[in-house]
Parts: sequence; C-alpha cells; structure tokens
Amino acid sequence: MASPSKPRRRTRGSVEPLANGGFRVKVYAGFDSVSNKRLYLDATVPPGPGAATDAEKLRIKFLAQVDERRSPRTRATVNQMLDRYLTVLDVEPTTRSTYEGYIRNHIRPALGPLPLSRLETETIESFYAQLRTCRVRCGGGRRLVEHRVEGEHTCDDRCRRHQCKPLSASAVRQIHAILSSACKRAVRWNWINTNPTDNAEPPTAARPNTRPPTAGRRGRLVDPAWVNRRLLLRAGDTLSPPALARLEATLRTDDPTGELGAAWSSMVLVTSDLVPERSL
Repeated sequence: MASPSKPRRRTRGSVEPLANGGFRVKVYAGFDSVSNKRLYLDATVPPGPGAATDAEKLRIKFLAQVDERRSPRTRATVNQMLDRYLTVLDVEPTTRSTYEGYIRNHIRPALGPLPLSRLETETIESFYAQLRTCRVRCGGGRRLVEHRVEGEHTCDDRCRRHQCKPLSASAVRQIHAILSSACKRAVRWNWINTNPTDNAEPPTAARPNTRPPTAGRRGRLVDPAWVNRRLLLRAGDTLSPPALARLEATLRTDDPTGELGAAWSSMVLVTSDLVPERSL
C-alpha cells in the first residue's frame, strides 16, 4: 500500500511569467496600518536565458528581507521606543516640551501601537502625507464634528463641522527629525536592524530669498537724513513699537520685492543712525 503523500507546502511569494519572456516577482511584506493597505515587494526581471533563475533568486531575496523585519531583536512598539527615547533625551526644557507635544498629538495616535518591526518607510511617508492633508488625519470624514468640550454635553453653534487644516511643512519636518532620532537610537540599542526613516522624505523646506540689497537701497536705508524723513525720528530716539511699525510699513512701500526686509532683518537706531545688527 502506497504511503499517503505529504501535503505540499504553499510557496511564499509569486513569480509570474510575462508575455515578453520576463518575470514579475511579488512578495507580501505586511500591512500598512496608516493607509490600511497591503504592502508588497515587487520587481520585474527582464527577459533572457537566465531570467527564470534570476526571478527565483529575487523572490528568495525579498523573502529574506521580509523575514528580517518580522524577526526583530525586540517586540517593542513605537510607543515603547518613544518612552525610552524621552528618558534619555538631553535637550533644553522648551525643546523637550515641543517634542512631547508633537509626540503626544501626532506620532502616538498614528504610529504608537505599531510594532517596530512593521514601521516601514512607506508607512512613515503615508503618515506625513496625511498630516499635510489634515492635521488630525480625519481620512476625509466630512461628518466629523469638532466639539467645544470633551465628554457629554449639549451641542450648540460652537460645535462645528470639521474642516481639514494641513499641518505645516516645517512641523512635519520636525516630526521627521524626532522619529529619525528615536529610530537611530533604537538601532544603536539593537532594537531594530535598520532605521526606516533613512529613506523617508519629509516635505521640502521653502527656499529662502538670499539676494542682497542693491547698493543704492542699502545706502538709502542707512542714511540718517532718509531715516529721519521717513520715520520722523530725532537724534537720541529709540525704535519704539510705533516706530518699528512705521519702519515695516516703509519697507513694504519702498521695498516691494522684499530685498531689504530679507537682508536687513534686525536693526537698531543709534544717535539717529539706523545700523544693521546682522545681515545675510
């Protein structure tokens, strides 16, 4: 009597032949808890004599990458990493307060329960994209209501329908810096093997206007007669708040391109001379 055959083990990943003779390799890599989408590693192997062998080697390589992320040296979550990170963070009190605010209001609600092994670059970039669309990551919930107080209450006109307000690009870059620093320490602690933020791209910073003022405008700005005529100042006067307001209005009027305001951003009045404290 023939012995019963052993059940075939299901192959992980797929190698799909293409019409041109190449192969498409695809391996399941997990679930993105931010975008609620499945993640896959996939690539196409061009046609050739060894295309089938190359495709199988690529499938094995993808599986090794997935297994490496699924078998971390700790089962810690992002929340636990952030807790540990804050205990060793050595910064000024104001900086710490800022970091804690970003972590409490944005990072923990989105990524906190996620195991570090599932914190992927794609997940992080999806998180950034959501913040740039809506700072509370409402997901397009048009029926969401922003209540005036927490807990049970009677709604009135102060409880308004939610309107999406994006988080500024600079704030998202700050969040990226916090995540990057925390993950860097996690790598050093052997909690994870690689830093998932290394390949994540936060929003780009606005390019500053670094053009210096022309010689004519610079000379007019520091000319005492021009300053007195424009700001009605006398020798020995100081730049009071009203004078500063008049100076700003003057710069807007005489410098529509913003060159002077950008290049001479901090000024003091010394014996009726307007002297720049610093320039570009």
